[in-house]
Amino acid sequence: MQGSRKTARLSEVAKLAEVSPGLVSRILNEDPTLKVRPETRARVLDAIDMLQYTPHASARALRNSQTGLLGFALHHVNDPIYAQFVETAQIAAAERKYSVVLLNAGELVGRQDAFRALVRGHRVDGLLIQSGFSTDGNGLQEVAGSVPSVVFNADQTPGLRTVRLDDTAAASVATRHLLELGHTQIAFVGAEGATSDRRVRGYLDALDEAGVAPIPAISGGWDAGAARAGIEKYFAAGGKATGLVVVTSTSALGVHAGVISAGLSIPGDVSVVSIHNAWFTEHLNPPLTVVELPLADIGRLAVDLLIDQIASPAGGATVLEEPAPRLLERGSTAAPGERSG
Repeated sequence: MQGSRKTARLSEVAKLAEVSPGLVSRILNEDPTLKVRPETRARVLDAIDMLQYTPHASARALRNSQTGLLGFALHHVNDPIYAQFVETAQIAAAERKYSVVLLNAGELVGRQDAFRALVRGHRVDGLLIQSGFSTDGNGLQEVAGSVPSVVFNADQTPGLRTVRLDDTAAASVATRHLLELGHTQIAFVGAEGATSDRRVRGYLDALDEAGVAPIPAISGGWDAGAARAGIEKYFAAGGKATGLVVVTSTSALGVHAGVISAGLSIPGDVSVVSIHNAWFTEHLNPPLTVVELPLADIGRLAVDLLIDQIASPAGGATVLEEPAPRLLERGSTAAPGERSG
């Protein structure tokens, strides 16, 4: 007859970490008055992991209870693009008797102490993690494997439950719009990460269908400042694009300013169309043509999937294809003009 595995004791954790049992207890209880060197804290937490230490039965019961909180770990918490997504998710969560707390995705994936506090402290019942903006795969896997999770914006990944918008279709719609206006010199203004990569594919698909050759992409980044710098550099070097497909409308703010600062006009010299609608897009001069994606719908869907994960974790990928991406044509796009100079 096989014996059951012996449960580790606090004293064994302390011995392995070469500290006192009292210090282990204070670290476990996150004593706010405790001052301890980071390497000592890390050694204690590693010993807890190695021995799979569980404090006592009441702690196990606490982990099996629910907080009523869903954590949304976003890379760009203040990005106005995601305001509608978050608002709808909060409403959907409230309908299911949950509340949503916003977290910083970069900090969660990059900082072990933040991750451990979330997992061991059972701060949330489930976690929605925003991905797609950088090479964050390794840390993402660890976090998502420790808390019931849904990863938003990621490509299909074994072992993860993912949900995303139809980025490829959105970029195809944007590119076809410029093609239909008569543009043949169309550049993609992109950024780092899987989300931008999918949008590049949509841009290339539309050009391929039309028999139009792509031109070199412009590195713009995910924020207005980086995008403006990229566009100014492009046109200062003699860039000839008459149409720009921009990865997101936050970046398009910088693109808009960069085109003007380069001494060119919109849409007379350069037409600009971006992915995502936001409150500011119609207030630019000229207003920005955009491809609208269903952020409100995916906010509700993400909450439903996350609550399902809490009840019964499973892998799988969902791409929200309906409602389809929708072009909102405004003043930033027109037929190509004759650029002077």
